[in-house]
Amino acid sequence: MSNLHRTQIYIEEDQLHQLKLEAERERLAISELIRRAIRYLLETKTKSVNWDGDPLTKAIGKIKLAATDASVNHDHYLYGR
Repeated sequence: MSNLHRTQIYIEEDQLHQLKLEAERERLAISELIRRAIRYLLETKTKSVNWDGDPLTKAIGKIKLAATDASVNHDHYLYGR
């Protein structure tokens, strides 16, 4: 493990109960479950998008529209407003 830092958190009673049950099921310490949850949250939040592999990104500039003002009047063209 890397350098661990001690901290104190406050959680609700039912959260602690659920953590204890999950820790027992997984045979892990509650602190490890919390570290894994934090790691998952941070990885999920910081995922970068691979725009080069996105099919819509590849379509940019390849679609020719008769309308020249679609970026300004897109609601009109999409919804008839």
